Amino acid sequence: MMKIYCACGRIVDLDIREMKIKLSLNKDIECTACRNARISRDIDCLNGFFNEGEITEGDSVSDIPA
Repeated sequence: MMKIYCACGRIVDLDIREMKIKLSLNKDIECTACRNARISRDIDCLNGFFNEGEITEGDSVSDIPA
């Protein structure tokens, strides 16, 4: 097991294999609190994007922004 600091200052316990996988995928090493906060922000962002431009019956797929 390796101990690594999260950006918030918490210590994260990772085994070497897990750390190498995260680094090879260019992912940040986060504690569970930071990870959960990031996922929550991502979900809120996606919900805002998809709920603002709700598709009505007359819309076509080409009207949806890419």
